[in-house]
Amino acid sequence: MRRNGFALATLAPVVLVFSMLLAHVLEIPGKMRLDGAGWLTVQQHLYIAFAPAGAVGEIASILLAWALFFRLRQTAGRGQALAAALCVSAALALWFILVAPMNARLNGWTAASLPADWTATRNRWEAGHALAFLLYAAALLLLVRLAAGRDRVAAAASSP
Repeated sequence: MRRNGFALATLAPVVLVFSMLLAHVLEIPGKMRLDGAGWLTVQQHLYIAFAPAGAVGEIASILLAWALFFRLRQTAGRGQALAAALCVSAALALWFILVAPMNARLNGWTAASLPADWTATRNRWEAGHALAFLLYAAALLLLVRLAAGRDRVAAAASSP
């Protein structure tokens, strides 16, 4: 598989995770307006499909991005591939540091047991997703450049 084909394959899970993170970011203004019970309902019922899709997408993103880097380690694309691999890896680390503990905390809550400081949990959860979105956006741009790179070179070489 040529470099741009491998980069395209890597793009598939990155786009999946990026789109999920974009959904989270676009929801932030509306979710900030919700009261605690409304926010908790959204958290506990709206995102049930995000966990399995996100887990598969993030693991595939990381594995393919690192495989792409190792494939390109002796080429001019190695820096971009390394940066993309680091971005998707850092996004998962952020999830473990910022989001997972908040998920564990709020999973046991009910509207009646919502703590007075629930907004701190909400803010950390939202911030974790927003930061991961920025990392995935960077990885997406880097991978698109890699995927398009060889095509640009080939097109330039074949033009009159």
